[in-house]
Amino acid sequence: MAPIHKNPIQQLIHPNHSLTLFDSNTKYVCDGCKILGIGKRYNCPECDFDLHEYCGTCPMNLSSFLHPYHSLKLVTRMPLGNRQLGRVCNVCCDSIEGLFYRCELCEFDVHPLCTLLPQTLQHVLHQVHPLRLLSSSESKTCVVCKGTCNASSWRYRCALCEFDIHMECMLVQCKKERTWLGISKYAPPSIFPKTQYFDGHAYEIPYSNHNHNDMPHPHPHPRPQHQCYCPVQSDHGRTSRRIGTIIFIIVKVVITALILGL
Repeated sequence: MAPIHKNPIQQLIHPNHSLTLFDSNTKYVCDGCKILGIGKRYNCPECDFDLHEYCGTCPMNLSSFLHPYHSLKLVTRMPLGNRQLGRVCNVCCDSIEGLFYRCELCEFDVHPLCTLLPQTLQHVLHQVHPLRLLSSSESKTCVVCKGTCNASSWRYRCALCEFDIHMECMLVQCKKERTWLGISKYAPPSIFPKTQYFDGHAYEIPYSNHNHNDMPHPHPHPRPQHQCYCPVQSDHGRTSRRIGTIIFIIVKVVITALILGL
């Protein structure tokens, strides 16, 4: 693991030692938010303590479009034995186990990584309008996997056209087709094999900005090594696999695409 030449930081949740930024292609579990990560992380070698780069530097107070009514405060969950109730992220519906942002007045909770999700994205299946990250009171069908976007779940949506995509389905590679008139169009894949979260997209840039006003959108060209993800709904409307890892990948590839200007 190679250190990056930046000043070490002090973190409230690891006060005894400073943390150094490292870069490595190995997987790790963030000791802040408890979500898997890969690549850059703040690390304490003495304690084998890792933080996502953002979890190491996220502000104590945050204003976000996800909850525009009040500022969010960075807090941390009690140890497992001292908890009375479970807690889930209001955006991705995955469990909260460590660091998170909270609005006490509204009981709104969100992972630090989820606050990095872009408010708008462009998608090859709907190039006429940008998609906005919204929470809708209506149940709709995801145009990619054909599964249900449950009421009150967050999804990327064009309200004007009633076009909805699960957050995790934004990463699915779409296939290019031609109509009988020879016109190119894109369509969702017909088969959704099980995903390998850190295969494919964690090492690629599935977003590009070509001809879409510099807004990132999923890359239209399929890659053989990528395995797509289709959410499997449980009785509670949550995906049966941890969506937190998917959120990490979305944030990682979108930010990388914006930095590289793809």
